Amino acid sequence: MTGQPMRQVLFTPDGADAPTGPTGSQPAPPRPVWHEAPVPAPAGGQVLVAVRAAGLNRADLLQRDADYTPPPGESAVPGLECAGTVAAVGPDVTGWQVGDRVCALLGSGGYATHALVPQGQLLPVPAGWTTTDAAVLPEALATVWWNLRMVAGVRPGDRVLVHAANSGVGTTAVKVARALGATVAGTVRGQVLADAVRGLGADPVVDSTAPDAADELRRLAPDGFDVVLDLVGAAVAGLTLAGLRTGGRWLSVGVLGGDEVPLSLRTVIRRRLVVTGGSLRSLPPAEKAAIIADLRRAAPWAGPVDLRPVVAARYPAARVAAALEHLERGGLLGKIVLTDFEEIA
Repeated sequence: MTGQPMRQVLFTPDGADAPTGPTGSQPAPPRPVWHEAPVPAPAGGQVLVAVRAAGLNRADLLQRDADYTPPPGESAVPGLECAGTVAAVGPDVTGWQVGDRVCALLGSGGYATHALVPQGQLLPVPAGWTTTDAAVLPEALATVWWNLRMVAGVRPGDRVLVHAANSGVGTTAVKVARALGATVAGTVRGQVLADAVRGLGADPVVDSTAPDAADELRRLAPDGFDVVLDLVGAAVAGLTLAGLRTGGRWLSVGVLGGDEVPLSLRTVIRRRLVVTGGSLRSLPPAEKAAIIADLRRAAPWAGPVDLRPVVAARYPAARVAAALEHLERGGLLGKIVLTDFEEIA
């Protein structure tokens, strides 16, 4: 397939395709523009996926704004997850063949009609799921599984608090924690989102913007939480500390609410808190493959809890700019997905 055209998105900051802001305003952000490129041939251990749908993530906006560059060796094409069919396999690939329905965890490259994926970062599309469902599974599920299961060791009877429980990762975390036998609570911004997240199985769900949010958490969960999955950062640090039990685990995986937190080490020592952090995208390929391998062994999507991702909105791939604008506005329940990649090929 090498040499044949494919289509891929690049953020274009200048030239005729880039809009300009009003006089005296900040320059408009780089615009996602579709470009042609040769279809690559998979090298050893790689699989070429014909993309049919791709998930959007906040990291895509950060990459656009040059706040989050792809890891070394990754392409400039945004997109951390996709789903489609195997179009070609490279040497030394085992367990995958042309035509298999797959979804993929990527370092970048999902906004394209074709994506090269290390074979260890592929998951099968679960039976009965659509390609659209599967496209928004890998990033959130791998993030949640790595943190809740592999780092924190969540087990039946644990109490888990998820900040930004309405987000793509947050909604998945609520479901995975339940699948692991934990009881789950959440924080969100606003009562409408609180009601929606409660419908996913989280209880209680607290409005993090309320002035008495910390007192409300203590009232509703007086024994505290074993694990807090923090997708927000500084804006909810007070709620995290109020919610954690002695010996609890604070898993920091996002800082959209700020990254500077005043934290007394005396508090950490006295309450025997465990604080960890991590970015899935920056993990070496071998560690990503280990997470995916653990997921394939456990197959949590085959259990009694429906792990089908919550989809907030669908956009055809040709409308990627509108999809990113929707993502940037925030306040979503679940993930945004790009579809119909075959129509722009």
